[in-house]
Amino acid sequence: MRNFFKKIYTFWCAIVFVGLFIILFPFYLIIIFNKNWHRHCIVVNRIWANIALFLVGIKKEFKGKEYIDVKQQYVYCANHFSLLDIVSFGFAPQSVVYVGKSSLAKIPLFGYMFKKLHVTVNRASKTHSYKAFQLALKKMGEDRSLVMFPEGGILSRKIPEMARFKDGAFRAAIIKQIPIVPVTLPDNWIILPDEKIPLISRRKMRMVYHEPISTEGLNMEDVPALKEKVFDIISEELKTQIEYEYQ
Repeated sequence: MRNFFKKIYTFWCAIVFVGLFIILFPFYLIIIFNKNWHRHCIVVNRIWANIALFLVGIKKEFKGKEYIDVKQQYVYCANHFSLLDIVSFGFAPQSVVYVGKSSLAKIPLFGYMFKKLHVTVNRASKTHSYKAFQLALKKMGEDRSLVMFPEGGILSRKIPEMARFKDGAFRAAIIKQIPIVPVTLPDNWIILPDEKIPLISRRKMRMVYHEPISTEGLNMEDVPALKEKVFDIISEELKTQIEYEYQ
């Protein structure tokens, strides 16, 4: 019986998220066709995420936003266990560019929007990965921050333990000489698990922003240490949040 209600709830969630996106799609088109407006996609993202979560009864909680200076560019690095992670950054404090897997571009309408406003990458191809990296830096310009999931996809087989981080996010931060913000998403994988036919669970969606890490004066030799530092911060927060949940 519990699974039956979960199926009904999942169906309702799908109707809400897809229906709202279709309603908002014309606004995305207006933004897409004017490059100077690309940074304003965060406004539509917030409307979509806020209304959708309200209608499906999922509350949200943000910690650490006081660390973020909206006038400063950042590279946001988060754990990645669920497709809901993309929705979470609809609540980012500033306009962002996502780097996501190339399969996202195949989703009707959403894929078109994502490819035009953000960056898709085929990580199996080194050439494509390099071009995607350069495009991400270009789309950031001087006024958009970058969201990357340094695991390189939903790769962990022992969630909530993370897969090893790749270098891209840390290289981008060093090239741009901008801070990295570790972000912990402790609940999305429970709400929307990475399964072929997932059933959605209703619970609070938490998002923890950690104190920015400066990359000023760093070079590519510092990537391994920087990567390890960010990994440890997010990993420790995941453990803390999950232990607190089950106390």
